[in-house]
Amino acid sequence: MKYFFWLLFLPFSLFASHAINDAVVKVFATVKEYDYSRPWASPATFRATGSGFVIRGNQIITNAHVVANAAFIEVHTGRNRKKFEAKVKMIGHDCDLALLEVEDPSFFEGKIPLYFSEEILPREEPVQVYGFPIGGNELSITRGIVSRVELWKYAHSGENLLISQIDAPINPGNSGGPVIANGKVVGIAHQGHKTGQNIGYMIPIPIILHFLDENPQKYLGFPCSSFSYQQMENEGLRSYYGLEKEDGGLLITAIPENHFFHSLLQRGDILLEVDHFPIDSMGSVFFEEIDIKLPFQMTILMKNFGDPISLTVLREGERLEIHGTVDHSKKGKPLVPYDLFEKKPTYYIYGGCIFQPLIGNLIRDCLPRIDFLHYALRGKVNEERNEVVVLTSILDDHVNAGYQDLESKVIDRVNGKKFMNLRDFISMIEESQAPFIVMTTIDDIEIILNRELVQEREKEILRHYFIPSDRSEDLR
Repeated sequence: MKYFFWLLFLPFSLFASHAINDAVVKVFATVKEYDYSRPWASPATFRATGSGFVIRGNQIITNAHVVANAAFIEVHTGRNRKKFEAKVKMIGHDCDLALLEVEDPSFFEGKIPLYFSEEILPREEPVQVYGFPIGGNELSITRGIVSRVELWKYAHSGENLLISQIDAPINPGNSGGPVIANGKVVGIAHQGHKTGQNIGYMIPIPIILHFLDENPQKYLGFPCSSFSYQQMENEGLRSYYGLEKEDGGLLITAIPENHFFHSLLQRGDILLEVDHFPIDSMGSVFFEEIDIKLPFQMTILMKNFGDPISLTVLREGERLEIHGTVDHSKKGKPLVPYDLFEKKPTYYIYGGCIFQPLIGNLIRDCLPRIDFLHYALRGKVNEERNEVVVLTSILDDHVNAGYQDLESKVIDRVNGKKFMNLRDFISMIEESQAPFIVMTTIDDIEIILNRELVQEREKEILRHYFIPSDRSEDLR
């Protein structure tokens, strides 16, 4: 069950000021929606709305989920219903933010951009939320306070980033609208909670400023902190590793090979500090400037790629200080990406068997299986595999007779050999001169196809099922 919803329709109005009202815009998006059970098919389309607001440089900021996969975007303000075409200038799916630009300069005439606060708003501070939610057409304003600040999952990307909870009513359509305090933007409304009352969330200032600091031509995003560790609250565990009663730290259990910490940390290290911020035994760091404890990942997530980083560790009883760089080439890509956007589904058809890489879109739409969720939550990229290839379904033909009931199977080997990813899988099949192609699943089921017969039937299978190509454009 999903507990969060995207706010594609939200209300909010911040002040009586005409300047603020004119800066808040309603975003109209015609969105492409792909069917991952028919990955070759043209997308369906639907219309969605959200909110946004004008910032410096004649730009509009909104949520990424408002304009993700959009084929066409228009905007208008609350006081002028004339729609202007807009285009995405930069999008950060990890932090659910996007910058839009409008080519017609007349859209910005008379509009004063909203300015951002320089600090995160603490708890109990009052806020106003502006936007265009469901329930009406006019600009809406709601009021509330900041309830808490913590790291929490962003529904759009699955990333755990800094978030501020507010009790101002937020409804679908508010997404992308500004949250104001003392005349400045202190956050951007972006998601709510289905099962609670008056539980809304805004993207706070540190995340917004990190996003705006990016290069629009090459968005890099937020460093990933997805390595494995164990909290050290238990006294026996702490004693075993030589920690004193007052010592903090985390036990490192695994570092993915494609993570920038892989060459810095080792299994069994006790991570004591990041950039000289002490970590307690529960994995938290105290941030004095906002008077709050947050998970230690915060010290990593707010880095820019290319920044230096220092780690203090206890290794085999010796305290060490290790220096490294937040390297974008080792971003820590997960084995199963959460979701992909602005991209057609990837697929390959051989002998009527449809193969696709395992990604979040596929799990959500077609394959909500326990074993696939395990790959998504626990799978790690390594030197043998950086992508999971799945036989998702079979197009019935006599070349694959007897296999039609096989579906949602992870492929492990081709002709007895493992492969790195779908491209590697395709190469092994198409470069083989063996009379039979033997594909073995992770649970050791064999799918054996006659290579010459597959070549004879290939065009007929595609013609029978109205499929234009045996593979997606990105694989041609």
